[in-house]
Amino acid sequence: MKQNTYTLYIRTGDDPTAGTDSNVFIRLIGTAGQTEEIHLPPQDLFAFETGGTDKFILHVPDLGDLTRCCLRQDNSETGPSSGWFVRDVRVEDDETDRVWVFTFNRWLGVEESGTLSACVDL
Repeated sequence: MKQNTYTLYIRTGDDPTAGTDSNVFIRLIGTAGQTEEIHLPPQDLFAFETGGTDKFILHVPDLGDLTRCCLRQDNSETGPSSGWFVRDVRVEDDETDRVWVFTFNRWLGVEESGTLSACVDL
């Protein structure tokens, strides 16, 4: 199967407690297949922080046209506000210049929304 390179941009909301230090995972689903759940390791100390945009490069099989994006955080951060507010995920297919934007605009957190994961369809 042909390998593709996807560049991800994940934007965290602007609320003062929107950021997270918990582990973050993503799964992409397309017309030609899907990824396993992929851990997105923090690139630096300021990953997934309020108002930030985090960039990741994925080398995975060609998924065709993307149709769904799922995010999860594992609540491993301790504290009163361990939730994460995700604005959106932009996915760029470096091979074909296709771009998809998945708008979440929601909390992933037990206290904030009662769930640690969410999926968005296009």
